[in-house]
Amino acid sequence: MQIYRIDHVAQVAADLDAQVGLLEGLFGFRRVRSWDNPAEGVRGARLEIPGSRGQAWEVVAPVGEGSSLQTWLDEHNGRPGLHHVGAEVPDLDAARVELEGRGVKPADGPQGRWLEASLSPPEHGPGILFRLRGPGGLDMCGDSGDNAVAPSEPGEPSSSPHPPPSNGRAALDGPSLGIVALDHVCQAFHDRDELARWYRDLAGFVQVWRTPDDEHPDMADLVLNIPGSSICWEVITGRGEDSFIDRFLERSGPAAHHVTFEVADWDAALAACERHDVPTFDDEEGVTDGAAWKHTFIHPKHTGGVLVQLFWEERPGVWVRSDKIPPTS
Repeated sequence: MQIYRIDHVAQVAADLDAQVGLLEGLFGFRRVRSWDNPAEGVRGARLEIPGSRGQAWEVVAPVGEGSSLQTWLDEHNGRPGLHHVGAEVPDLDAARVELEGRGVKPADGPQGRWLEASLSPPEHGPGILFRLRGPGGLDMCGDSGDNAVAPSEPGEPSSSPHPPPSNGRAALDGPSLGIVALDHVCQAFHDRDELARWYRDLAGFVQVWRTPDDEHPDMADLVLNIPGSSICWEVITGRGEDSFIDRFLERSGPAAHHVTFEVADWDAALAACERHDVPTFDDEEGVTDGAAWKHTFIHPKHTGGVLVQLFWEERPGVWVRSDKIPPTS
């Protein structure tokens, strides 16, 4: 199975307009499409991420009776969060055959337009959900042209015939984080090398970076390139007696741990967080090859259910060093 492009990262929100307002205001994303599809139980919006060519952020919310998204929220005690990663494959039927041959049982989207499956090794339990589409129609989240709605202007009610209880929400006032790229999605797994091999054999992911086993006392990681995509895939594994990753795996399984964005100006990003009353934690900084780098995290309760990492680097490549690229075997 070949994945040739990551299309989007999607999160579920109970209140679509409130979440879009947060992403437009604090994150500086720009809404480019909205839709309302009660037949499929979904309202949604697609947002452009500054600097990320070809990859977008989508927010989906339940609408109508029997929405699968409402079931998802109920199963997660009403908490919003990352729902799936949307990707394109050259042959959807071939992807199904490959997945089934590996013990992965995909679910069909409406009218067979897409498949949905966890792409992690099935013996380790559900991992990150992927939504796969083939060539042709671009609909992956009920977002066909027939269901398009005009986005509301700041401060005005949504034009959707099924507005949320809040009747919409304007984008947050004030400065944004100054995001310039979606850098990677991070997945926790009990063995980074096992998952890297699995993704390589399944979908052609290529390892481009890794930390030595003993560099960090509580974790080890590696980064995989996704062919055709500007974003990467990080895998983190716990080390030591009481690793935060092992605790995460016990609680959530091999799920998405965080999503990482690059910012253009570190001080401006932190000032935006302060302006919006959004705290950060686990700040770190250093100097590599004479160039500075910094990173921090924003808790999911301030982002709509997704742990967000922000980083800044004085010179490209010093935060993730090129000298850690493994030799070609």
